[in-house]
Amino acid sequence: MMDPGTIFFRKQNKLAELVKKTRLFAENLVCIDIGFRNIKVLESKIWDGKDVFIRDYGIVSTPRGCIKNGAINDVSKVIYAIEKVLQENRIKTKNTKIVMSGTSIITRVLIVEIPVHADKKSAIEHSIAENIPVNMENYQLNYKILEESHRSNTVMLKVFVTVVRKSIIKSYIDVVKGLGLRPISIDIPSNSIAKFFKRDINVEKVPRKPHQVENNVFAVLDFGSETTIVNIFKDRVLEFNRVVLLGSSNIDEIISRTLDKSIEESERLKKMYGILPLGYNPLPDQKAIYEPVKSFIDKIVTQIKLCFEFYVKRCYGQPVSQIYVIGGGSLLKGLLEYLQEALDVPVYPIGLLSIDNIEIDPKLDVGRLNYLINSIGIALDA
Repeated sequence: MMDPGTIFFRKQNKLAELVKKTRLFAENLVCIDIGFRNIKVLESKIWDGKDVFIRDYGIVSTPRGCIKNGAINDVSKVIYAIEKVLQENRIKTKNTKIVMSGTSIITRVLIVEIPVHADKKSAIEHSIAENIPVNMENYQLNYKILEESHRSNTVMLKVFVTVVRKSIIKSYIDVVKGLGLRPISIDIPSNSIAKFFKRDINVEKVPRKPHQVENNVFAVLDFGSETTIVNIFKDRVLEFNRVVLLGSSNIDEIISRTLDKSIEESERLKKMYGILPLGYNPLPDQKAIYEPVKSFIDKIVTQIKLCFEFYVKRCYGQPVSQIYVIGGGSLLKGLLEYLQEALDVPVYPIGLLSIDNIEIDPKLDVGRLNYLINSIGIALDA
């Protein structure tokens, strides 16, 4: 096994060489990820849209009641919270990219069949109008053709569609402008994760069971406080995204009701016990919360399974062959092992240090880097 110090100096030398070669092409960015529970602010230097140096970051609690279904209801409180992070971390960079919360975003994979010489754009927009019944004047629409196949006189298009209410987009722009920053772009979690996972992932592979498939389809499960986001990739291209309205904050509420304790104390117990097996002679609190917490995790697992089945049957996809987990909720003790057993697919934890071409200032605390994947993803080129 390589000595950790060797890895550190190797990474520092690599960074020094990178700076020397491409200093003129570096871009300073502030990346902001506004979540239901936490706001993550990250200052980075990006070379050629792909090599990242994290200069500093800060995480602050999102003011209570300010975010509802992804919409920012109180822009001034969010601005105040971010201002404190910028000041405390002495972040001076103005160019800013921001990622929206996941619950406000509609995504669909549509299969559009058209005659060979038909206009693709019109056909896709007609299919979107039929399958996503919203007033498009109030929404921002984006789509990407994932696959195109021909047979006889028809063309089959697999299209990934994203729809976001314009008023929600405006609230995020208002935050950036209210901070005196320059908005460069607004992104959504699925696109941020898609850019992040285009690069090589360094994990220690586990042996597969004989019946488990191995292909180029993998899932990324983003465990947040309010939601669990299921993303499925083929050849590192995002082909499926669904937001499950169950998150780690629900576990706090379950423990609070079970033990009649405060939310703060319940969160502490959640972090202490997680979903670890009880073993011999468990402590009373662990024994009391195990079944309620397990039951809740089972609800999330059921939704994940339904997403996997939908992707195969309705999106003409292949079975998922491996799973990567990210987000603060993925740190729940025992979760990875539980998911691997329940889903019968190899499961791997992912942090910033698992990804190539990401360097971190050695003075920074690496203990919370798992919260920053969306923040980094929005900084990268598509």
